[in-house]
Amino acid sequence: MSVNYHAFQSRGVLFASHEVVCRQWQEEFTGYDPARIARILCLEADETYLYLNYYQCPYRLRLKDGVLMRRSGDEWTEELYFNEAMAVYHLLYYTRDLPVVSGKWVPSHTIDGVVSRNPSVKDPLLSPFEKMYEGKTEELRRACLSAGGQEIKAGDAAFEFRAFPQVPLRLVFWDQDEDFPARVQILVDQCVTDFVHYETVGCLIADLLDRL
Repeated sequence: MSVNYHAFQSRGVLFASHEVVCRQWQEEFTGYDPARIARILCLEADETYLYLNYYQCPYRLRLKDGVLMRRSGDEWTEELYFNEAMAVYHLLYYTRDLPVVSGKWVPSHTIDGVVSRNPSVKDPLLSPFEKMYEGKTEELRRACLSAGGQEIKAGDAAFEFRAFPQVPLRLVFWDQDEDFPARVQILVDQCVTDFVHYETVGCLIADLLDRL
């Protein structure tokens, strides 16, 4: 079963509703020393919090109890969704000591550990997205720009996004024509698992598509 399927199931689900998982990750980061990860990822930290951005949105980890928060307007909220919480926790937990951004792009379903996408089975994340923007390339382009994407040359529309500063993703879209329906492909860096678990990739994709 693909990581996109699991991320699809968790879409819109609050992290706190998974009580056991939520407690496990908060306990994992209770009393967390941010020195190592702050050095590797160039993050800011003080005596109380570790700060980072996810899709350009500010988050902070409270060091005394491992609680993760997102900036919402002028306030910080602990009410996070499952996919975003797992993406941030996984980055902090799985980043290697000497991670590499290779610059080589590969389809998201081909990275180590990910179950390859069966072309005969509709992807629960990508298929609805393809249908939503079928015949609407310009609308997709505007949505990508609004979400902070950087336009690149590929397909009928393509954009690069940064889930985290060191974890880029590319979305490439081909609109429908007389022979084929609309199609979208998500590319990631070949060494993305230097920063996150392979299952995290589905979370990154789901959160990206939700922004569009």
